[in-house]
Formats: sequence, structure tokens, C-alpha cells
Amino acid sequence: MGIEIERRFLVDGRNQKPWRAQSKGSRNLFQCYLSSVVCKDNKVIWNGIELVEDEGDFSEIKTWRLRTEDQKVWLTAKGRRQGATAIEYEWEIPFSLFESLQGIEELPYTRKIRWLWHGEDNLLWEIDEFSDKLSGLIIAEVELESEQQPVKIPDWAGMELTNMRGWSNKSLALMVKDSEQN
Repeated sequence: MGIEIERRFLVDGRNQKPWRAQSKGSRNLFQCYLSSVVCKDNKVIWNGIELVEDEGDFSEIKTWRLRTEDQKVWLTAKGRRQGATAIEYEWEIPFSLFESLQGIEELPYTRKIRWLWHGEDNLLWEIDEFSDKLSGLIIAEVELESEQQPVKIPDWAGMELTNMRGWSNKSLALMVKDSEQN
């Protein structure tokens, strides 16, 4: 189990995008959100298929996510966020297992390009430029060692989203999924 401490910011995509030129690279990400995950006998199961085996305590988990990047897949479990902090578990799973899962295409999902950029204080920022139905949305986040850690916020970072509901990737994916069904 790990702890994730991050601050998130909305970015106005109409302005300059300096992270593109100064980035340490970009990655194409697909993230889908699982419901009805069962944890039984130290196994994490979705749709009757064992995804991972772990002895963790998953009683506080609120979000289960699969993320793909090229031929790699990670299963992530996140607890409820308290301020900028949340419990987080993460496992790499075989790409072949991901490909065998039925119903993935029906799940709420996001697609985005993630840019990695080092700030003036040498903290690593992840800038996500969303695509598909969320095209034009840009959110930047920075992971911290503690909630009190000082951060030099870049000029291009806008409104802070850290403590605002409805701006998590899962919330955005669910919002898009709901709009498609109406």
C-alpha cells in the first residue's frame, strides 16, 4: 500500500503550452474504471476473472482503474481522498489478461496524452491533455511528500482542483459516460 499526495490544477489550453517543448517525454494513456470489483481470499476479481492476488485491506477502496500505456497495463486501487492525500495500491498485470477482459469497451474511460515536466523547484509535474469527448481539457498535477511541502506553481497553472469534487479522472469518465446514455 502506498499513499498518494497530489495537488491538481486546471490549465487554460488557449495559452502557451511550455511543457511540450520542455517535457521529459509524453505518453498516450487509456484509463477505464471498474465497478463491481470483488475482493475475496486475497484475490481481486472483476467479472469473475482474477486480476491480482494481494493480502491488502481493500475495505477503504473507492476507485478501481485499469491504465494502459503501449503494451503495459496497471491495475490501481484508490481510497477516498482526504485533502490532497489518498491510499493507493498499484499492480502491473499482463497485457494478455487485459486483452482477454470482456466488456472493457463499455466502461467509463478517458484517453489522454501525459507530459512530464520539471518545475523550477525540480518537482515533477504530470500534465494531462485529454482527448475524445474531453478534448481541450488540460489538468496538471504534482505529487508531493507531504501536504505541507512547498510548491512553485507554474504561471500556466490555473484554478486549483485539489479539493474540488467532480474533477477526478473517474468523475470525468462517468460524466462522459452518463452524457452518452442520455
